[in-house]
Amino acid sequence: MAAVPIYVWNGSAWQETGPTIPANPIKYQASAPSSPSTGDIWVDSDGDVTTGSQQFQRFRFVAVGGETTISGADANGAVLAYTAGLEQVVLNGAVLVRGHDYLATTGTTITGLSPALVASDVLEVFSFIAFTVANTYTQAQVDGLVSAAPGLKLIVPTSVDNGTIGASGAVTFSAVSSISLNDVFSATYDSYLMIWSVDGSTTATTLSWRARVSSTDNSSSNYSFGNWGNNSESGSIIFNQGTLTTSLDLGAVKSGSEVNQGQMFVHNPFSSSKRTQANGSYVFTDTNYRGRNFAGSLSVTTSYTGFSMLVASGTITGTVRVYGYKN
Repeated sequence: MAAVPIYVWNGSAWQETGPTIPANPIKYQASAPSSPSTGDIWVDSDGDVTTGSQQFQRFRFVAVGGETTISGADANGAVLAYTAGLEQVVLNGAVLVRGHDYLATTGTTITGLSPALVASDVLEVFSFIAFTVANTYTQAQVDGLVSAAPGLKLIVPTSVDNGTIGASGAVTFSAVSSISLNDVFSATYDSYLMIWSVDGSTTATTLSWRARVSSTDNSSSNYSFGNWGNNSESGSIIFNQGTLTTSLDLGAVKSGSEVNQGQMFVHNPFSSSKRTQANGSYVFTDTNYRGRNFAGSLSVTTSYTGFSMLVASGTITGTVRVYGYKN
């Protein structure tokens, strides 16, 4: 096969640069050729080009004549390897047709070259081949490491009633009398941190909490709690000890845009052998009680998977987040 000219735009016209002879049209090597011929092209590289998770390789063979099969080490010592179907074979600058001018099925050998090569023909093979990057983690491995690491982990509920799950995992609610989070408690964690903010209320009311399972609240008289706090005007300490009731008291909510913010640790909610216990605190903007602490427990040993927050009257707007504490 005759040499195929290569042209370069010189600024005003296309100028033929080679190859002028088919013997060595393009040289891929790290050092300059010692005896170049007119029109030869030298590429200052004999390495491969990496592209993402695949490697673009090129191989260059100089025929002795009569070859119909090419394999093994090329002119630069690189052993032929390609991905079948992703290879391109070029003879003296002309692209050959797969399945017509050659066959490539094994990944290591080019066969069926037709017609056979003649002496000094240059056959080049270009191909993508997959490679593995050392010392990397898969997504599954990273997920496992994150899950096993100690500390607080944001939990995204599988569903909510009367609210919306945001991209960050926060659950928002607007003008509702209750908000329920489903499937946030599991065997993965023993303790959980619940953080809430009530940013608006239609009336002064009381915020309370109930455990739930299978999307149903435990509304029986199974909750006992106590709360204490500071009266900012008189400086007195307030303490209330409740009897069994139908929910845990999370504190007062003022009407309008007064903000009620709080946090509560819930212990052993998923355990069927231990009582669910809780303790926390809340603060709000008011001239009397700036905040209170509270603690409580359930009188039954039930495995719970979620919870509800509800008000005695009116509706509330705000957000709530849940974190699992990894020991």
